[in-house]
Amino acid sequence: MEFSNFPIILVAIFILITLFLAFFVFVKMRRRKGLSMESLQYIKSHWIRIIDSFNSHPKNAILDLDKLLDYALGKHGFEGSLGEKLKKAGPRFTDINAVWSAHKLRNRVAHELGDIDKGHAKRALKQFKSALNDLGAEL
Repeated sequence: MEFSNFPIILVAIFILITLFLAFFVFVKMRRRKGLSMESLQYIKSHWIRIIDSFNSHPKNAILDLDKLLDYALGKHGFEGSLGEKLKKAGPRFTDINAVWSAHKLRNRVAHELGDIDKGHAKRALKQFKSALNDLGAEL
């Protein structure tokens, strides 16, 4: 190998590495779908409706908040049941355990006939809000 070809080989390697990194960044950015303006409006309008009805119908509010989180995750490109979406999207949340806790409360509300504890409902409301904000809802 001739020493005079060394700079050309070095430049070629640099260009290949740069192209690989650019491709990697492009793929990562495509996977991180943001919420469209239409989706943001949908989430915000439903959030307001849910908050307005929270004190009089906390059980329905918890059910609706869970659906809203499911919608937001779907708009980010996650598929499956909400549980499957949460498993896939886990790193996007600042506190995935809190999100799971809110979702579990939703499951109890959906399958039990009794009243819901207001304290638990308010905590779940905050947890759903935090999860939606982690997804870019800006509530």
